[in-house]
Amino acid sequence: MEYRIEIGGTIIALLFSYYIFETLVSKWHIRQESKKHGCQSPPRYPNKDLILGLDLFIDNFRRMIKSNLLNTWVNRFQTYGNTFSAKVQTKHAICTVDAKNLQTVHALNFTHYGVQPLLQPPTLPFLGEGVFTMDGPFWEHSRALIRPTFTKSNVANLPAFEVHFQKFLALVPTDGTKVNLKPLLNKLIFDTSTEFLFGDSMDTLSPETTFQTEECIAAFDYAIRGMGIRFQLGSLRFLYWDKKWYKSIKITHSFADRYVDKAMEFRRSYLDAREGREKEKVEDSDSEENDDNSNHRHVLLHEMAKQTGSRDDLQNQILHVLLVGHESSAITIGNAIFHLCRNPEMWKKLRSEILSEGDKPFTFESLKDLQYLQFVIKETLHLHPVAPTDTRIALQDTILPTGGGPQGTSPIFVKKGQIVFASFHALHMLAPCFQPDPAIFRPERWETVRPGWNYLPFIGGPRMCPGQNLALTETAYVLARMAQEWREINCKDEVMEWVELMTGVASSKNGIKVGVVV
Repeated sequence: MEYRIEIGGTIIALLFSYYIFETLVSKWHIRQESKKHGCQSPPRYPNKDLILGLDLFIDNFRRMIKSNLLNTWVNRFQTYGNTFSAKVQTKHAICTVDAKNLQTVHALNFTHYGVQPLLQPPTLPFLGEGVFTMDGPFWEHSRALIRPTFTKSNVANLPAFEVHFQKFLALVPTDGTKVNLKPLLNKLIFDTSTEFLFGDSMDTLSPETTFQTEECIAAFDYAIRGMGIRFQLGSLRFLYWDKKWYKSIKITHSFADRYVDKAMEFRRSYLDAREGREKEKVEDSDSEENDDNSNHRHVLLHEMAKQTGSRDDLQNQILHVLLVGHESSAITIGNAIFHLCRNPEMWKKLRSEILSEGDKPFTFESLKDLQYLQFVIKETLHLHPVAPTDTRIALQDTILPTGGGPQGTSPIFVKKGQIVFASFHALHMLAPCFQPDPAIFRPERWETVRPGWNYLPFIGGPRMCPGQNLALTETAYVLARMAQEWREINCKDEVMEWVELMTGVASSKNGIKVGVVV
């Protein structure tokens, strides 16, 4: 017995010694590399809990519940500088809104950073493995698979948008009666996104909408909200045990299975047709061209089905692209209306520009040429980036170009496994190019401002949102058509301020309550 205790004590002592040795070697390595590159430490956030960093985590979670997390980050950067370090849940994080650092993380040294260790664990039960939560070859393959879907020729299919917009119009009272546009916009973009991405709309705005469809949308939104909470909890996500969340995931997966079934059916037809053409010695390139011509456009669901017969892979990718495609446009349109209904002169100015185009149908190009419309969209995304924060993890030892030392101008050594956090909302509020009124809705600022990396509504670099073109085109088209149809949009909200609802993305907690007059 004593012998076993001795052995156990020896093993513990050896493990402890090894830990101390590894720690000392790591610190020596950091000092050497920092000295080599002239690196210095950034200012430190005054954590009260220096070991676990639970104080900052608890404060973040509390402020998220109180709908004040975004401005809290603005205040922190104002207090501690554009780049500072903090401890959150035992991890050392570098928090930055410096444009040079953001360009380095997202573009110049893109391969030095990843998202998979951070995003995959909290999102796996809902989204599985997909383009927005993975790194490396899997991400590259997924990105290449979905990118052709968002080309100009596909995004410019505006007549398909109009079909759903007409159904949306029919549900909006036009006698000034109060209506919350937020759920209607969610349905509108859900319908356009499912048709665009999968070739078959959910048609949630139709009068014949079934209870199952309504249940699916509610489940999808609830699953997104729960996923956002799990991400905020980080390594403590096991504390979030919500039966309704898991039920919502099950409902959402059943919805996705509908499209997986269609994909598998298409795959069987595609493989049979290709086999027949191969027997006739027709080139594969011709078969691809014929497929494209028969479909008239690149349908993501079909292209995915050509590449894989795995139901899990298809389901995961469907959920990933639908999540992003659905969220960005609906939230941005809603936020634009939130401000325009509070600024009637701006609505008149936008409407005047739109009506000057006459009755000719909008095109991808004509929407781009509507200057004030584009200013309104840019200003909306300046005040309310849909994804207001971003977190990356260093996949190797690397360097940030600035933020260290007493003056905040020295490079910073970033150790492998260290977190780099960015608040795009704080970036937009603090960047010099948006001063002196960064929090005021003023589309006219875009006549002169050229922000570069100080404006990141869709992030930047290789991981820039692939659906950016789709989101901007949908937003421009819907706002332009609203301006054609509605003479006035009056604010009917009891709360004048925009209040955040954080669910992984940021939307208006109180909805978009307006009264429409034609």
